[in-house]
Amino acid sequence: MQSNQEIFLLVAEEMSISRAAQRAFVSQQCVSDHIKRMEQNYGVKLFTRKPRFQLTEAGLSMLHSLQKIQAIESSLQESLAKRASGMKGSFTMGISASRAQIFLPWVMPEYSRAFPDVEIRFFMNDTVVLAENLRKGNVDLFMGVNTPYAEDFAITPLCEDELCFMISDGLLKRRFGDQSGSFLSSEIDLHQFTDIPFIKSYSTGVINSALQEYLDQCHIDLYSPYQISDTDTQISLCAKGVGAGIAPYMLLSRINSHNINCSKEEYIHILPVKNFKKFLRIDLISLNYIEKPLYIRAFEEMSVRAVRENYLRGTLDE
Repeated sequence: MQSNQEIFLLVAEEMSISRAAQRAFVSQQCVSDHIKRMEQNYGVKLFTRKPRFQLTEAGLSMLHSLQKIQAIESSLQESLAKRASGMKGSFTMGISASRAQIFLPWVMPEYSRAFPDVEIRFFMNDTVVLAENLRKGNVDLFMGVNTPYAEDFAITPLCEDELCFMISDGLLKRRFGDQSGSFLSSEIDLHQFTDIPFIKSYSTGVINSALQEYLDQCHIDLYSPYQISDTDTQISLCAKGVGAGIAPYMLLSRINSHNINCSKEEYIHILPVKNFKKFLRIDLISLNYIEKPLYIRAFEEMSVRAVRENYLRGTLDE
């Protein structure tokens, strides 16, 4: 990458000529000259100075293009250095904290035996943030939930995760009494649960978006006084009868161990929802213009196999 392009990336990151100059160990005039020459060369303005310093549309286009070039160059250097064996290296994987607790114990035992010299850094966040960090080169791949399709994404499908209803036996009996048993052998009609508290995910979350779309279509208005993004806490609150919830089936695997030792009142039932056909699409996402070393390709292949063996075969029900 040319020096003026590197200077541009520093200015775009700092949004300041002076701070970019400090990081590059050059004068402010030198940085300004680099930017000016780029603007003259391309015949566009890359930054506006007033009323505040920011990227123009042309500047944003330049930023995205240079980030791709930077990622390609970084990948090329690493690929050339490690091509000889493909068995040693490092990469960063993005994943949500809740799914990491379920998914990583499935795939890592096999992977660590096959690639003991590969270092993996796990970056925890939601899909939107992970997609942004993939393009910035901060992660090499991530597990996405309903990730919007993009031309620069390479997608490895893992599964479609079903959304399920969960409620404690105690809360179910307090609400329906002797009729509670009739709900355990059929799909749940949420119209019958509008007067009990629900523990929902945050309004900006993928799960809540899918749920809200279903509720709007069915004209259902749930009483939802609680919102939390952590599935483990949702499960704990459901067990205590604080409320019912909707959560991805993959993340409910801990309920099985909970139900073995809990009291009858805190036993959590996992039930399908009537006419709820919304699935969460779970994929591994990487950039399609980056050459992946053997140890990343192997991680993807083992991930597909791990999900097939632990989720798609229904082992969560055991």
